[in-house]
Formats: sequence, structure tokens, C-alpha cells
Amino acid sequence: MSEPILEVGHLTRRFAGLTAVKDVSFTLGRGEVLGLIGPNGAGKTTVLSMVSGTLAPSEGTIVFEGRDIVPLPAFRRAHLGIGRTFQIMRPFPGLTVLDNVAIGALFGNTNKKALAQAREAARECLRRVDLHGRIDHRADELGGPDRKRLELAKALAMSPRMLLLDEVMAGLNLVEIDEVIDVIRSLRDEGLSILVIEHVMKAVRSLSDRVLVLHHGVCIAEGTSEDVLNNPAVIEAYLGKRKT
Repeated sequence: MSEPILEVGHLTRRFAGLTAVKDVSFTLGRGEVLGLIGPNGAGKTTVLSMVSGTLAPSEGTIVFEGRDIVPLPAFRRAHLGIGRTFQIMRPFPGLTVLDNVAIGALFGNTNKKALAQAREAARECLRRVDLHGRIDHRADELGGPDRKRLELAKALAMSPRMLLLDEVMAGLNLVEIDEVIDVIRSLRDEGLSILVIEHVMKAVRSLSDRVLVLHHGVCIAEGTSEDVLNNPAVIEAYLGKRKT
């Protein structure tokens, strides 16, 4: 693996009496795609939220580019180069698709502080996700698949060095999934480090350099996608124990 851009150690998150994530450790290399998979409720989004700063860990360390970022709020982490998408898509109401993405360019790890520059950067991001034909539409009028594309464009506009993707392919058809896979693959080829939560196994297999599996908040497997997806413990966690 290449030099790590992210190092997570013994990450734990408790909600009252419930432990949602317990003692999870992993690294993400520069230019690597790490798939984070597991059944619903396994703790995947909780891990992403702790890395992005929208949720504080109960215990553990998070080091980004050699810096301890646990004390930093989410906006400071974004300025350092951490971008993310969200499962629940909430575009800025009343604004166009273009200006929704331009806000990301103004806010993130970028020197594009003028609105005209931010809009130009936004156009490029929208082109990459094939949403450039709808730049003048109101963002809150987009359908589900286009909102997914918008969410990805908003994250890209922040010029991240590490991208956290939370089920960006959920609800897409097969053609749309292939298109998003191509976008993510091109980002990886450009050197972007990507941590991706995904249930679409085609995407997991074709994109992930390594895969980490969570079940009940605990890491139960880590390795190549082929090894992990053929692991009996992973198969049981997803499909249930086979009767003999």
C-alpha cells in the first residue's frame, strides 16, 4: 500500500447504552479506494461521520496527512481537503444546480474565492458527473438519481484530497451505476484517495483496492474484494447462516 493519507486507530462511538462502532482501525493510502461494506446498521456511516467531523468519536484517533484531526470541527476538516457525500441529500433550496455546486467551490480546500471562479469550477464538476445540462434548474426539483450526481459534484467542487462517499450509487439503474463507476475510477487515477460505502457489489469489486467489512460495529474482515467477498463470515453477515 502507498503512504497513508488517513490513519484511523481504535475508533469507537457509543450512543447512550449502544456501542455503534467498536475498536475499528484502518488506513487509507494515497490514491487508493477503500470499500467499506456491511449490513444495514453495521456502523459504516457512523465511521464516515467521525472521519468527516460531523460526529465525535467516544474513543480513538483519526490522523489525516500526519495531523490529528479529532479536535477539529467538520468545516476545518473540509478546508484541509476532506470532502464527503451524504445518504440523505439536502440541496440548498431555491438555488440552481450550478450555485449549489459553486458553494462547495467557495467553501472547500480551494483558492477560488470569487463567485465567477467558483461557478466555473462548478461547471467542470457538473460536466464530470454528466449534470451540466441542468445547471440552470432548481436543485430541489431534481429527481433522485440527479440528486446523487449533484451530491457528488458538490463534494468534488471542494477540491478534496480525500473523498468520503456514502452510497452514491443507491437507487441508480445499471447504466447510471456504470457511469458513476467510471467517474470514481477516473478520480482514483488522478490520485484522489477515496473511502466508499457501497452495497452495489459490482462497484465494490471493480473499484476497491481493499475492502473493510463491518458487522455490529466491529471489523470482521479486511483484504482484497475477492478474498473478502468469499469469506464465510462475510457471507453469513450479509445472507444469514446457511442451514446444514
